[in-house]
Amino acid sequence: MHRRKTRPLAITFEPPLVAPREPEAPHPPAATPAESGTAPVAATPRPEPAAKPAAETAAVPAQGLTIALEARRMSASLMATTLSYTLRLTNNGEAPLSALAIEGDMISAHASLPPEQQIASDSHRLELRHAAVELAPGQSAEFTGDFRLPLSAVTPIRSGEAAYFVPLARFRVEAGVPGGGSQVLVQTFVVGEMPNNPGAGLRPFRLDLGPRVYSRIGQRAVA
Repeated sequence: MHRRKTRPLAITFEPPLVAPREPEAPHPPAATPAESGTAPVAATPRPEPAAKPAAETAAVPAQGLTIALEARRMSASLMATTLSYTLRLTNNGEAPLSALAIEGDMISAHASLPPEQQIASDSHRLELRHAAVELAPGQSAEFTGDFRLPLSAVTPIRSGEAAYFVPLARFRVEAGVPGGGSQVLVQTFVVGEMPNNPGAGLRPFRLDLGPRVYSRIGQRAVA
């Protein structure tokens, strides 16, 4: 069984500036989520025209099973946030895998929570989302789905009057191996709006501007 060691939560965001309240007062430097519990944020305009989704992010564990996520769309209503995604599993090993169970959920990241409560763990079961009978060596399988998180379950990151949401998509995959036993793969992805500058960190979603659809989104695996 593959077991992941607990390590600090590594989430990087683009550090643009927030407009200050008084024109003459300089804005202080943005702080990282780990330092202050607030993510560097920028004023978010109305939704931009739909763009091609960012390339999917893959996590490569031991034993040959890989998982790749493509965050396709994020929407916010008066009641909940919804993430639409495509998940791809690939068996890069030499032995077939059977009875694959793909579990997953979406939570709200926040610096006030310890990493072990935010990162997927092989010992913590999640909601069953998908299943596959077998995955032969070199074979891939794709799954599509939606994660829905009520606004009441979101712990917002505050910056002045703005409220930001940092979603974490968590997955746990368990598969049978030849000779008995099972293999477990866990991976967490941070999802955010695409940055203005290539190579910069993802931007958290702003929730205080009312219902909207975010189409320019991407994802990155949390190490």
